[in-house]
Amino acid sequence: MRLGNFLVRLLVHNYLGRKANRKKVLIRGLAALTILILVNIAVSCYYYRVTATNQPSLEELHQFSDLDKKFVVHQDYEAYYVGALEFLDDSLRLHVDSYYIQPGQDIIPPNPDAVKRYRPKKGDARLLNEVHLHVNENVVKHLHTWTVAISDIGRLDVYNHSTSHTVGYSLLLGVAMVPAAILVVVLLGLLVLALSGNSCPFIYTFNGEEFVFAGEIYSGAVYPPLERNDYLLLPELAEDEGVYRMKIANQLEEEQHTNLLELMVFDHAAGTDILVDKYGNAHALSDVTPPTAATNLSGDDILPLMEKEDDLIYIGLDPSRDPPLLDGVILTFDKPAESNEVKLVVEAKNSYWLDFVYQNFREMLGSSYKMWVRKQEDGNAEKMTDWSLSQHIPLSVYLLKDGEWVFQDYFHTVGPMAFKKDILPIDLKGMADGPVTIKLEAGSYFWEIGYVGLDQAPANPLQSKSIQLSNAVDEVGENVTALLLGDDELYYIQPEIGNEASLSFPAPEMNGEERTVILHSKGYYRILQDPKGTPKIKALKEIRKSGNFNVYSNELMQAMLAEHLFKDGKITR
Repeated sequence: MRLGNFLVRLLVHNYLGRKANRKKVLIRGLAALTILILVNIAVSCYYYRVTATNQPSLEELHQFSDLDKKFVVHQDYEAYYVGALEFLDDSLRLHVDSYYIQPGQDIIPPNPDAVKRYRPKKGDARLLNEVHLHVNENVVKHLHTWTVAISDIGRLDVYNHSTSHTVGYSLLLGVAMVPAAILVVVLLGLLVLALSGNSCPFIYTFNGEEFVFAGEIYSGAVYPPLERNDYLLLPELAEDEGVYRMKIANQLEEEQHTNLLELMVFDHAAGTDILVDKYGNAHALSDVTPPTAATNLSGDDILPLMEKEDDLIYIGLDPSRDPPLLDGVILTFDKPAESNEVKLVVEAKNSYWLDFVYQNFREMLGSSYKMWVRKQEDGNAEKMTDWSLSQHIPLSVYLLKDGEWVFQDYFHTVGPMAFKKDILPIDLKGMADGPVTIKLEAGSYFWEIGYVGLDQAPANPLQSKSIQLSNAVDEVGENVTALLLGDDELYYIQPEIGNEASLSFPAPEMNGEERTVILHSKGYYRILQDPKGTPKIKALKEIRKSGNFNVYSNELMQAMLAEHLFKDGKITR
């Protein structure tokens, strides 16, 4: 349990390792135990929303049948899996399989537009891959074959993850179970395994048995001027009859514009890892060493969280105790003799809290939102990037030189859906002999950091094969290959939730002991939001000043704590 183990270790170090009377030790020990219980519940319970379509049309049924979702047919109080579905002129032929048991008493009945709970650990997440048909009594049944007229389908239900309710109910769960001082689990975790409310295109790869989630691409490129290249490691991609199969999907309220998709294929010796940095430069990793010391910016020892690629992560300080505007990690590494360049390897992701804050910021624009977006779309990319850096949204990298922190570079935002392993070269020219100290810094609670290492092996030239897309077909059967072949003026646009393209790349003959595949993509996306009301001009101007986005984030968090947890100066239960 990644988050639970981390918090227990941090509490043990910060609290039990200090001098304290027995009462404080007991209270904090019980708090650690409570955190474990809370985390177990928080990562096990999520919420979905049922979207219902009354009297679905034949076209709508065709669209859902192309999304690789399992169909379930309901008649009165009976429900069955549909093994196969055939479209006739004005009816459906359903080949009914086993009896369907809907998981969990919390999700019965599936009322239209209801928000219900599901538990992934019990397998309930299968709901998100199901389409439910509710039919009337006119169905013609013959053994395991049902013939259903389109007009006899009363309702079509689709279950989608509800991030807002998942987060909201988790906050309320924290109110009921734990004191504010340990709500870091709820407020900062914001459900590590949940889907993001605002993110970027999702990439799925075929691993030989099924399509699995690989990550997000060009995260943060929310306007055309911010269009950028992205390089995503695909560790679970398997060759399937000479072909690499993938999917690109829009599962959020966004309009996604993908310019280019291609594969970078590296065949190399065993025991070597390959990563490509944000500039498109490939790096072979064969001597990655963990830090010898690691603290957060408050000086707390977090080395156990940083030294291994495991389930332990650093997410920040207790939000109820006057948290700082900036947070991060300071890491010390042994420096090899005569080494002028090293490679910093980071496994991290953005938090759901960052998404939540940014969404609230946009809501403050009210009826001026669309006008503001149009202005950004004609804006200057360099100024936008500078603003983002001034608000400490990317993960900035600093090197300690002569007692001063010197800015080196930054990692792009990667989205909250999955941890991404990323890399940046660090120039050590002019550095004195001795340890290398590096700082990773961002706004408090904007990033979750799982591992940091330093590769000190000499740079070696790498040969890669650039593999062009051979076929791309969208969810309605249209071939969109030409839109994704080059960095040009053509874009594959996914304007709605459910838009998806199946991708095929030829798998070249392997010429090494091992193979690494990187997806090179380029694009941007628009967040579809329609806030109402009067714009909060004064507050917006203040937030847009350098560093004030972090102030707004902390004020928002404190307001949520005060609203949900405190009453008359006391912690509510």
